[in-house]
Amino acid sequence: MPLEFVYNKIKNTLRKIDMKLERAKYGYIEKLPKDIEYFDGGLYDVVYESSCKWPHNTALEYFDTQITYKDLIKKINKVAAALKAIGAKKGERITICMPNTPEAIYMFYAINEIGAVANMIHPLSSEKEIEEFVNQAESKIMLCVDVSYPKVENIIKNTKIEQLVVVSPTRSMDMLVRLIYKLTKGRKNHIKKSQQIITWDQFLSKSNKYVGNPHARVNATDDAVIMYSGGTTGKPKGTILSNLNFNAQALGAKYLVPELFKPDYSFMAFLPNFHAFGLGCCIHMPLYFGARTFLIPQFNPKKFKSYITRYKVDILVGVPTVFEYLTKIKFKKDGLKNVKYVVSGGDMISMSSKEIINDFLKNHGSKAIIENGYGLTEASGGFIFSPRSVAEEPDTIGYPIPDNEVIIMNLKTKKPAKLGEDGEILVRGLSVMKGYLKKPAETEKAFIKVGNKKYLRTGDIGYLDERGVVHFRSRLKRMIVSNGYNIYPANIEDVTLRCKDISACAVVGREDKLRGEKVVVFVVANPDAREHAIRKDLNQIYKKYLAKYEIPREIRFIDALPKTKLAKVDFKALEQL
Repeated sequence: MPLEFVYNKIKNTLRKIDMKLERAKYGYIEKLPKDIEYFDGGLYDVVYESSCKWPHNTALEYFDTQITYKDLIKKINKVAAALKAIGAKKGERITICMPNTPEAIYMFYAINEIGAVANMIHPLSSEKEIEEFVNQAESKIMLCVDVSYPKVENIIKNTKIEQLVVVSPTRSMDMLVRLIYKLTKGRKNHIKKSQQIITWDQFLSKSNKYVGNPHARVNATDDAVIMYSGGTTGKPKGTILSNLNFNAQALGAKYLVPELFKPDYSFMAFLPNFHAFGLGCCIHMPLYFGARTFLIPQFNPKKFKSYITRYKVDILVGVPTVFEYLTKIKFKKDGLKNVKYVVSGGDMISMSSKEIINDFLKNHGSKAIIENGYGLTEASGGFIFSPRSVAEEPDTIGYPIPDNEVIIMNLKTKKPAKLGEDGEILVRGLSVMKGYLKKPAETEKAFIKVGNKKYLRTGDIGYLDERGVVHFRSRLKRMIVSNGYNIYPANIEDVTLRCKDISACAVVGREDKLRGEKVVVFVVANPDAREHAIRKDLNQIYKKYLAKYEIPREIRFIDALPKTKLAKVDFKALEQL
């Protein structure tokens, strides 16, 4: 043990020295020119360049396993060779059904290296969803985590899958953890090995049979990723994203918020790789700029504290519920001093929650404040970010990243709205998807022509101020129309949280014969709080802060707000209660 400790200490010291030398040689861009020159290649090519600039920086950290950029490229190349050995071809779609593990990252970039397209599926998807997504992509090759194997086994006969590779999330962990997993969860998954179904190690061994260079020349505009989104209809569709979509997002974010992207920073990736915001901001962006990504396969609230303190994470990117949970953890007075930046996305965060989180960060040694990111799968996950200068303003989501134009469309006239006037947020530019997979009619519906330009509809209501800052009001689908008035649930939720006896709330609209729709608020009370007292307090708060037509007609108490697989509030479930 002492010898291993000394060895690791020397190795890490040498890495730091080498990192400083490499940084002095190549540097990193602090400010980009207005006419940005984007990378003309693939996602793999960008990471390969990072490996040339910062070979000994840690690219990925998975619990106690560290993978340098140099090692990362070697492992990706081996996976690429194995893919070619089993017959993978340029342009075909290969499915990844994995949490955030090193193997998922190797496979993702290896798919890109050979010029294929990564079809990303949530491992907790139902059997029918997995079958539908695999068939939409017409995948012949699939990588899945062992816990999802039983579902895949049941539907594989209904697909074109010729080669299924199964891997445990503990493969890159130390031997003790792997043994414990095998004795507990592992026994439940009896993998029927065959020519069609193989393990990760069997798959890797096939790389020895491939002779040649697996790398294929790809263009920036080539298809790179398929991600599934409900879009405006709610039914999942495969969103086609290009290499340029993600590479331009990374470089554009560097231009807008340069302080976030430095080679000696570390990101915590608990947002999943099958989520555009997670893949783009927590995995690809850090790897683009030589930073370290700490992979979390499954968010565990009980271990969140140790993740932050033990691994000295600089940047936290997550959804609001994660940061709200953060404030319930007991830290030392300086327990968050290493946290330099906090970016919230994937869902809106109320102003009252933002203030609570910012105070918590400050009281525990961090100089960070919540900075918003905004986007959707159809726009590569994130195309608006809020620099610190505007982050603390109410309902602000920030500026669009370079080469993305945002306008607000008046919902009645379908023309550009005036400054300060509410309307639908529209976007065009380098972040916008190529379209939906095999669904031309749905693709057409996702866009709208305003003047002579074609814009992607976000389905969100907001407004622009005189500085060009975008403000968020509500989801268009969530907007409640009562007696002809437009009512924004996010505003009512923010006001509701002024009641100190409420820990969470959500507002939905219910059909009402008299008004068209009525406002219903679901509240989660703090322990020991009295329902009667809360109702009385809310009535006073609503009269003070809301217009008469905005005041909820019904207040319902609930033990916990239902959540989707991505930890967002499940409003559809609330509407059915």
